[in-house]
Amino acid sequence: MTPEQVDLIRISFDAMWPVRRDLADLCYNRFVELAPDARDMFGGDIEQQRMKALDMITALPASLDERPMFQSLITLSGHKHARLCVQPSHFVAMGEALMWSFDCKFGPSFTPS
Repeated sequence: MTPEQVDLIRISFDAMWPVRRDLADLCYNRFVELAPDARDMFGGDIEQQRMKALDMITALPASLDERPMFQSLITLSGHKHARLCVQPSHFVAMGEALMWSFDCKFGPSFTPS
């Protein structure tokens, strides 16, 4: 990842931070619409899952130029997802839900960069 890409991610993260809870609500509501079978993975506590996702999203930009830390976070996340029996289709649905949420919240300022 280039330094410019790292900067773009961090700038985007800073813009997202004030509306993070709204984004999490939009994203997880859309996710369970797209993948209703995934609701059971949350053990009935989707709010706790939203907070875990926010914690991970917070940690990732800070670790982008610390490759060992970034890799450790990704590996830990992968192990947790495997224990929950997350399927490839769930990652696709989450990606779609996340992009939809950004578009809803940021509209025209949500650009490819």
